Parts: sequence; C-alpha cells; structure tokens
Amino acid sequence: MKTLAQIEARTPVDATNTPGTALSQFVITQPGSYYLTGNITNLSRQVGIAGISIQTNDVTLDLNGFEMTGASSNYGINVSSFGVQNTVIRNGTLRNWGTGVNASNGFCELEQVRVYGCQSGGIQLGDHCTLKNCAASGNGSTGITIGNSCAVGDCLVSSNGTGISGGSDCIISGSQANDNLYDGIILKDNFNISLSAADGNGVNAGIVGGGADGFSLGNNGIVNHCTANANNCFFEYDSGIAVGNGCIVKDSVCNNNLGVGIYVAGNHCLITGNTASGNEASDIYVDGGWNRIDNNTAGDSGISIVGGWNRIDNNTAGGITSALLNVTNSITRNVSEYYGNTAGNNDYAPIQTPATATSPWANF
Repeated sequence: MKTLAQIEARTPVDATNTPGTALSQFVITQPGSYYLTGNITNLSRQVGIAGISIQTNDVTLDLNGFEMTGASSNYGINVSSFGVQNTVIRNGTLRNWGTGVNASNGFCELEQVRVYGCQSGGIQLGDHCTLKNCAASGNGSTGITIGNSCAVGDCLVSSNGTGISGGSDCIISGSQANDNLYDGIILKDNFNISLSAADGNGVNAGIVGGGADGFSLGNNGIVNHCTANANNCFFEYDSGIAVGNGCIVKDSVCNNNLGVGIYVAGNHCLITGNTASGNEASDIYVDGGWNRIDNNTAGDSGISIVGGWNRIDNNTAGGITSALLNVTNSITRNVSEYYGNTAGNNDYAPIQTPATATSPWANF
C-alpha cells in the first residue's frame, strides 16, 4: 500500500510544514512541491510581514486556485534575494499587497497568476523568467516588470501605472497592455513582440509628465501584427509604436493616437505593411536615416520625413513631407493627395516649374 506522501508528493503550506518568522507568515526552506489548502490573509494585516517567503532553490508553489490577501506595504510572495532560483508559481490570485510577487533573482516561471490592487508593483521578476496566462490590474506602479531574456505569453495587463516594463532580449506574444496611466509596453533592445495590443494608455495625459507610448522600444527588434490605438500623449511625439535603430515594424495597426502613430527615432529600420491613421501629429514620423518605409497605409496626418537617406516607397498617405527636399531621400511610387509631380511641389523630382535656383532640381 502506498503512503500518503507517495500519493500526494507535495507539502501543504501551513504553520506545521512551513512555519513563519517575524518577517514572513510562511517560509519555504526546502526544495520541493508545495500547495495552498485555503485562502491566506496577512496576519492582522501587519506591516512588514510577507505572505510566503521562498528561501531555497527548486521550489514549485501551487496556489491551488486560492487567494492571498495582504497589507499594502508587504510582499505577497517573496523569493529571497540571496541567489534563490528555479522557482515556479502557478494558479492563484494575490490582492492588495505592496508587491504581489517579487522574484528579482530571475530564473522563475509564473503561470495563471493574477495580481490585483497592489500599492506598488504587481509582478516583479529578474532575468530569464517566463510568464504564461498571467494578469495584473489596478496596481499602483508597473503591472509586470521583467529583466533580460524573458518571455511573456498570453498575459493581460491593465489599469496599472505602467503596463509591462522589461530589459533586453525579451519576447512578448499574445498579450495586452491597455488603459494604463503611462506607457503600455516598454522594452530595451533585441525584442520580439507579436500578436499583442497596447491600446488606450496614457490616462494621465492631461498632467505634466503624463501621456504615454503604446510600445516604447529600443533597438534591433521586431514588432509584428500588433495594435497600438488611442494612446494619449502629453508630448507631441509620444507614439503608438516608437522604435530606435535596426527595427522592423510590420503588419500592425496604429490609429487615433494623440501623438504619432509610428515613430522611427533611429536608423536602418523597415516599416512595412502597417496601417496608421487618425493620429494627431503624424501617422508615420521618420526622424532617422537609411530607413525603408514601404507599403503602408497612412491617413490625413501622413508621413513626415525629417532624416536623410531614407527610401519611402509604394505607400498610400494623405500627405508626404520631407524636410530635406528629397536631396538624399528616395520617395517613389506613393499615392498621396499632397504629393506628386504637380506645379509648385518642390518635394517631387523632377518638378514641373522650378521655383528658385536653390531647388536641387532647378537645372532639370
């Protein structure tokens, strides 16, 4: 006959098996698999006491569908900062803590974890972490914070300070970061974002320092099949999608943002197959050089080119303007109400009637 330990090879989180300390209601000190047997409420809601502290490597904690409710200055689940790694947390809710889950050491996995109404951050992770089917809403600071080399899939993040904030070499797929006070999704370099939405962010746009990008991104990354709509901006060039150097933005929709739809701040980018219309400043704004902008559909705010050595080809736009009169930019095969070989348009070569001798095409 099998023993109980053989049938249920897990340890319940309770005062007998995981006794607490002055700083934590329950403490896990041995590797293994643990589970909740009921809801947890922070003892008398005392300040400075974490709900569960994990102080060893190789722990799986199953919240078993239960809820942990806490005090606004404490951690719900705190993975010790002393090099603890290889932690898995799944299947439960944390509510009203200072921070819901803190695992800043990294090398952890969260699945089906929901964090609501925490005073500071919802989920705070370090490098090499994975989040699947998680949610963070109504948290005072950032809903989900990740380090470098992390993967976020099928997560919902809304009504936080910032939605998702991460480092470099991260992947986000199938996720939504909507209606946050500031930016929807912030990543550094070497990102890959697909099938994700950052809509309606920048709820604080009416105050100094408010406003937001839907996606605020660094260099050398890809944005594919995403939406960034109706983000509110305090500054003119806050954007639906903002990228740096060496990026690809393709097959995405950026409409009705109060700043720019797609903002290309860097060089050597490819912006292709996107739809951007109804944006207040420009639908597509190209500030850098050596970029390729092709096969996009823009609205009346059009495409604005400030940098040089760009190729603007085969777009449909309400207007196309170039600050350098196309001396270095190649602008061809576009459909635009305000762009073409018409009298008085010196942004198109060869022009019909050279206006002045300073036109680069005056001798044609």
